Amino acid sequence: MSASRTIGVAVAVVSRQSTTGQREFLVGRRADDAVDGPGLDEFPGGKIEPGETPAEAAARECFEEAGLTVTVGEVLDRASGSCKAGPIEVWFFAATAVASEPPSPPFEWVDVKCLPELRFPATNRAVLDALQQRHGGS
Repeated sequence: MSASRTIGVAVAVVSRQSTTGQREFLVGRRADDAVDGPGLDEFPGGKIEPGETPAEAAARECFEEAGLTVTVGEVLDRASGSCKAGPIEVWFFAATAVASEPPSPPFEWVDVKCLPELRFPATNRAVLDALQQRHGGS
């Protein structure tokens, strides 16, 4: 495989309204021994498999990583970056959980106002800024 081949990555930005009426997002923390971005916070996501649309990949990755079935909506952002395997193109999708079951660790629901305190990969910056503007975080 050529290192110059761009890897497609799909991310599910899963949100819900908490019992107190606040907007929450599904966030996990990468393992300290992860190949890319060890210890960084992240929305569920991963590589787009052959024959899979970015939206399908976002839904699959959310189920595999957090144990949640989601409905994938609009594209929130597309960003370019790089990882150990080479250049990446990241698709961020709005998503909502189909049921109210709790997510699998390390994923948990985080209030929108807490997102700026977390450490996300640089490719997440624009979508994080948009979430703060849209949902009233400070």
